[in-house]
Amino acid sequence: MSVLGTVAVLFLIVFGAAAYAIFHLKLTPVRIAAVLLALGALVTALVPIVRILAEPPQPPPPPAAAAVHVPAEHHGQEA
Repeated sequence: MSVLGTVAVLFLIVFGAAAYAIFHLKLTPVRIAAVLLALGALVTALVPIVRILAEPPQPPPPPAAAAVHVPAEHHGQEA
């Protein structure tokens, strides 16, 4: 799943939970407070997500050079 798809699923879950809670609250002032808290939480969560999505894609690192095997010197010792 792409980053955008993940973000959409997370926001749908949060919106659904907030709507369920607001629908089941009985007092109007409590509903207003719940709506304001839900909107504040979504805006706060949106800031880092927008920052991630706004970053330009990083180019892939250059391929690493293959290691070359160098035989060890014997320093005068024969096998």
